[in-house]
Amino acid sequence: MSPMSISVVTTFILTGSPERLREIAEQRAGRTCDAEDISFASDTELEMRLYNGIGSAMLHHGDGLAAEYPDVTIRGMEYIDCFDDPSFAKWQAGQPVYQADLITAYAVLFPTDAVRDWSGCCATFWERSPETAAAVADNCPHFDLLRLQRLEEPAPGWVQTSDGFATLFLRLPSAAQTQDGLAVMFYPGRGKGRLLEGVDGLGGFARDRGMSYGQIAARCPDLRPVLRACWKADEKKRRKACQERAVLRRKARKANREGRLNNVWFLEPDPWKL
Repeated sequence: MSPMSISVVTTFILTGSPERLREIAEQRAGRTCDAEDISFASDTELEMRLYNGIGSAMLHHGDGLAAEYPDVTIRGMEYIDCFDDPSFAKWQAGQPVYQADLITAYAVLFPTDAVRDWSGCCATFWERSPETAAAVADNCPHFDLLRLQRLEEPAPGWVQTSDGFATLFLRLPSAAQTQDGLAVMFYPGRGKGRLLEGVDGLGGFARDRGMSYGQIAARCPDLRPVLRACWKADEKKRRKACQERAVLRRKARKANREGRLNNVWFLEPDPWKL
């Protein structure tokens, strides 16, 4: 494989009776993929992994498997190495159930904590749709937000964590299936944030709105003390960023007057707006 090639990993998970899955494994070895890329995750789950060459044909290939084996349930997952988010599909009784591309809107990595056994853990948020909700429920149980109840509580009913750049304040949904959670992604260095409404137990949200510090404090009054603490902690950083923006704007205006703008400035002079 050349250094510039794109790596694609496609996985099909077939669910059925052990006898039927063993029969399918024998039939597909060397036909769909190499024998070493076929394995049993359990007695009732058969995994087939394909590398490079399937690409966007995952749906076509899955349709063929579903037509040939309508007595098993098939889930397909595809990752392309230049993208973080996978595509999902499902077939049941020979018919497609859903196809969804998971696009992560926000993610906050937790600090590693050996006591809580949270190495590499994160909170992931994505815009909810019927297809994506079904795909995440089937394939991403690790997105469960209710485990975050162990995080520190900045205010009653809220939990908090930070990755050093963004601070997440999360009011957990009342149950895994409900959509009454609320999340605030606050960026103290900017003094702005995002408000995610209608959050469910797997991180799906219904609405996403950009808000200033004051708007978030008005919308979530129980967070005012902790938001004020975050605001004051990064006051020097915000002031420095404001000064840098002013310098950039002056240089951009000068370059524009001298006819050098198209040679010097290609970006919005306010870096916080990017």
